[in-house]
Amino acid sequence: MTEISEQRLAYWFGLLGGVLIGLGGLVSLLLGTADLILGRPIGALNAAGEGVLLLVVGGLALVFAWLGHRQWSARPVPSGVMLVLVAIVGWVVVGIGASLLGLVGSLFVFFAGVLYLLDPAQRAFRVAVATP
Repeated sequence: MTEISEQRLAYWFGLLGGVLIGLGGLVSLLLGTADLILGRPIGALNAAGEGVLLLVVGGLALVFAWLGHRQWSARPVPSGVMLVLVAIVGWVVVGIGASLLGLVGSLFVFFAGVLYLLDPAQRAFRVAVATP
């Protein structure tokens, strides 16, 4: 069996998290549409705003996961930092319990960011320990 590297696992976690956040945004937009049909315009605006924000956050997670895997594969630190920040923004947008898909997606994006940062942190630790 082949060994899965941290960057490859981070890429898949980032993709999964971005897709889950995007699905949470689509569900929120559908709920906003249902609120609008039922005559609750304030609830519809709230759900639509959350849906758009979740779609943007999910798109950012997908972009930075892809960049960390393809374009910035030699330098995973920017992707890792950006994915951690996107996860934090996702948690702020979703809140506690507002969108389960968005919350789980943000958790996967956070893990992706941490996994992108593992190898550079290990190398920096080895260098710090090796120098007298």
